[in-house]
Amino acid sequence: MRLEYLKSGLPVRITKGFHVGKTGKVLSVGTFEGGPKRIGALVDLGESLLIIVEPEGIEKDASPA
Repeated sequence: MRLEYLKSGLPVRITKGFHVGKTGKVLSVGTFEGGPKRIGALVDLGESLLIIVEPEGIEKDASPA
């Protein structure tokens, strides 16, 4: 997904990385630190963790709410 389409509250599905297939909501978009700086989205998966995902690893979640 393109970075400019990511907005807070957008329901998304993770398409790359360890959390592939999980769904969540975007909390914020920007540059995050924690080792090397990364541009991406902070995603709440509804679990006891938040993850940072690069835009290429996200797609809009089309499943009903």
